Amino acid sequence: MKINNNLLQHNLNNAKQASNKQKTDDFKNILESAKASKDDERLEVTCKQFESIFVDMLMKNMRRTITDGGFAPKSHAREMFEGMLDEEIAKVASNGQGIGIAKMMYDQLSKDIESEE
Repeated sequence: MKINNNLLQHNLNNAKQASNKQKTDDFKNILESAKASKDDERLEVTCKQFESIFVDMLMKNMRRTITDGGFAPKSHAREMFEGMLDEEIAKVASNGQGIGIAKMMYDQLSKDIESEE
């Protein structure tokens, strides 16, 4: 049975979009829950999760600008590896100080929580 590469790529793109939508929805629910419970620690963790998602999307979009070729040929296995690598880089990058997005979000959202009290 021959697998059509265009169909495979289309299905892979749909799966990635569904995964990104699920991450976004999960983040939104956690953020609303943290704001409702006025839990600063949970809000900070949520902001770091957002930063991780942002860095992951940034890495994936940067990777798409690279032309094919190089040491390893383009394949499904390579794309999976690069996707997992991007996710891990994003998690590590958002730990500690991160790139600053989480801190700015936390500062802004914690003001919103304080003003509601």
